[in-house]
Amino acid sequence: MSQAKFVAGIYAPTKYLYAFKDNLADADREMLSTCTAFILSKTEIITNAHCVAGAPYIYVVVGTKAALEKNLIKVEKEHIAYHPYYSHLIVGAFDIAKVTLKTPLEFSDTVGSIKLVDKDYKLNDPSEVVTAYGYGVLNNIEPMILRRCDANYISDVDRVGAFNPRQTLYFTTGEATNDGKIITPGDSGGPVVSKTNGKIVGIAVGINGATVDRGMFLPITSFLGFIHDPKSVKPLPPSLTPNEAKFLADISVPGKFLTATKEAFANTEEHVRIRSNAIILSETEILTCAHNVHGAPYVYIIVNKLSRNPTKIKVTEDQIEIHEKYSFPGFAFDVAKITLKERLEFNDNVGSIDLVDKDYKLNDPSEIVSVYGDMILDRTARTRRFDTKYLDGAICKSELGDRFDANLLMCYTLDESMGTPCAFGGPMVSKKNNKLVGMTIDRFPDEPVIFQPIAPLLDWIRKPRVGRNQRRRI
Repeated sequence: MSQAKFVAGIYAPTKYLYAFKDNLADADREMLSTCTAFILSKTEIITNAHCVAGAPYIYVVVGTKAALEKNLIKVEKEHIAYHPYYSHLIVGAFDIAKVTLKTPLEFSDTVGSIKLVDKDYKLNDPSEVVTAYGYGVLNNIEPMILRRCDANYISDVDRVGAFNPRQTLYFTTGEATNDGKIITPGDSGGPVVSKTNGKIVGIAVGINGATVDRGMFLPITSFLGFIHDPKSVKPLPPSLTPNEAKFLADISVPGKFLTATKEAFANTEEHVRIRSNAIILSETEILTCAHNVHGAPYVYIIVNKLSRNPTKIKVTEDQIEIHEKYSFPGFAFDVAKITLKERLEFNDNVGSIDLVDKDYKLNDPSEIVSVYGDMILDRTARTRRFDTKYLDGAICKSELGDRFDANLLMCYTLDESMGTPCAFGGPMVSKKNNKLVGMTIDRFPDEPVIFQPIAPLLDWIRKPRVGRNQRRRI
């Protein structure tokens, strides 16, 4: 233990944990799950969120080679903080928690702390060796004995899956003492220590399901703010209520037909669909991006999308009109109108939004607009609203180059704390008059979000629908 005096164990009543309660709802309330943790100071313990989230209390054990249920330190839930972006439905993401002890630990030859790497530390050398510690079970057979495993981290090029490197990294077995396994049950929350400087570089969270010989860990530099002060992390903005987003709809399209995605989804089934946003203009009119529907023989419109009883309406190609000047790929005139055969029934959760006048100019840099739509922040899409200011066309042009036509389009800055747009076609609403002034079109990483102003399109939006035989096909 003198070699690993900074390693602690975590016990929690399994039936209460968010990560397990659905499967173990009928379990004995005293049945405890075991995880690993590390000691940051005499009163601070760091572990995985999935090891503690939902538990009314947990136990901490220190200074022991075997994670035995003795000399336990009980900690009530008010002294447990887990990352506000954590979701038990998403493996690995923001899976970190901080436990604060009321009574300080007594440090000794077998109980002590370990330091964290600095915020500017870069784990970018594939030859660098790290050591993972944990109370893992081998071959599902107890007892849970503290072990360590030396490993190499995997570079960006070799990383499997589409994980955000700021949230999740991988390491792979080097010299393993875990019977050839790098992560086993009970190792969750264990420290990953640099062999170079002896400091914490990560927290083990599990294995990559695609390659069982690869462990996943959270890079500590991404979570220093939370570790030092959990309250400093702003909670996720709540999802909108059905009433707040009653003019927001969804478009669901088989990816294999959609022009924008058909190459990537060519071998998929029709039930594999792309989800986008749309806007309700009236009981029979839906507005969305052209690229959300272009090429599809049919689409589904989902209204009352945030309630428990959303309405899904199938729409065929003859009900979809795409702007005659739209061309894929492209941003200008990326607009489509869908005409429903049956009128929507408006209520508290389903309604329309008014359009701005034709002479409306969004040219005041101080004017605030609200952007609605599906956003990703914690790897799950949630319907949110955030306020922003539009950017001058010259700024957008300098950022986006020839892809951006300042005479036809505008853009706005993205507040990264609100998430990243994942479904385009959402409304942009003026805070001044509560009318629709624009529609989100597209965004590339680290660039402004492009939107289509509504005023220049009013004549096209309001004109009678063109018959199927007169439609211009792209």
